[in-house]
Amino acid sequence: MSIFDQFKAASDLMKNMSPDQISELMKQADASKNEIENLVRKIVDEEVKKKNLLTREDAEKIFAKK
Repeated sequence: MSIFDQFKAASDLMKNMSPDQISELMKQADASKNEIENLVRKIVDEEVKKKNLLTREDAEKIFAKK
């Protein structure tokens, strides 16, 4: 299913919803988005530590010393 098909399906579903239902759905979507962002951030931080990669903060400290 293409993204346009998904938008059309979502639009069709929302036509039958009340404004309160749509508002609640948007709150749930925002909460899900925040959870996903936090999960991705956590995974990236873990991989950086696991692979002993240089972080931006580390690089800034190194260049500040010179």
